Amino acid sequence: MTDGLILEGNVSDINLATFLMSIYKDKETGILVIDNGTFPKALYIKEGNVVFATSKCPDDRLGESLLRNGKITIKDFIHTSKLIRPGKRLGEILVDAGLLTPDEMVEGVKAQLYEIIDSIFAHATGHYRLELDDFSTEDLITLSIEMPSLLHQGMKKVKSWRMSFSVVGQMEQRLRRSDELPPFFSLLDLSPDEEHLLSLTIGGMPVSSLLEASYLPQFETYNLLWIFVTLGLVKKEGGAGKASEEVKIINFEEFIEDYNEVYFHYFTKLGSAAEETFRAAYDLLAASFPALLERQEGFYGYGRLDPDRILSNLRSQDNRQKSETISRFLQELLYGLDFFAQKKLDKQQIEEVNEYVRNRSSLSAGVKGA
Repeated sequence: MTDGLILEGNVSDINLATFLMSIYKDKETGILVIDNGTFPKALYIKEGNVVFATSKCPDDRLGESLLRNGKITIKDFIHTSKLIRPGKRLGEILVDAGLLTPDEMVEGVKAQLYEIIDSIFAHATGHYRLELDDFSTEDLITLSIEMPSLLHQGMKKVKSWRMSFSVVGQMEQRLRRSDELPPFFSLLDLSPDEEHLLSLTIGGMPVSSLLEASYLPQFETYNLLWIFVTLGLVKKEGGAGKASEEVKIINFEEFIEDYNEVYFHYFTKLGSAAEETFRAAYDLLAASFPALLERQEGFYGYGRLDPDRILSNLRSQDNRQKSETISRFLQELLYGLDFFAQKKLDKQQIEEVNEYVRNRSSLSAGVKGA
């Protein structure tokens, strides 16, 4: 970090999410001010993570946020607001009055911070100013929230085709999940549909195919792909030659067996309900992948697929097509299996299975549970 360095310019000239992600990666410390000409807002960043946020907008103040989120009553809000004076902040007054516990106050500040972040993402125009320097946190209720978590939540609320398309690219652009997901991945609160979309990119797919395979509306899918690329969960593939070479080194049999290990783990956890559950997942996918499920009775019989039969049925496809088909098939099967299995397993068993899936190197973007 270069202390005292100031970066500034027009918000419209940068991709704000990418800019914030670069601050996170470089572990920078400083204050970023976004001013759209009405109410300036500021993010206080320590070593890449947001620890505090301020806004000149009256509706962004802590009291208004607590009131809006149902944490205090209107009567309490009006009464305690009158008690604010130099050296006595609203949060302290609410805790002293017993209206909120210290933990509830921390959660309230966190909610306020998220709201300010979300509102900043709505600024497509205006001026930004980042001063890279240390700052005092005295008298502030500070938090340390991973920047990627803030971006994940904030970017989902941005409804800008221009922003998402400028990062994701054309429909023929191929996207592939990163070989090693960043450490913060486990902190992201991904929905099952987000997990599913991310899992589809394991073998690499063009955007057009991802739009077809996603369970979400196309605009929402594009928006999520923008988030995944920005956070580094998904990479854009370069030239066709390079991408083809990457596909050639995949050992398809080992890839299928890796999923078989997870299927079998589900099978043993399900016990007497295993065959019924696996048969339900099998029937769900039978119409979409009839050739790949042909003579795969072993799947619902003892929780394993026959790799040789799958590869035999795909022998006419080149490696790129084979990679896309197998990746999508295995992930759809895992997704369907998880859906039916969660109806049979108790909470502890579900968490044990999800932990097992998370620890599989090639499946770390698989099911994370509800």
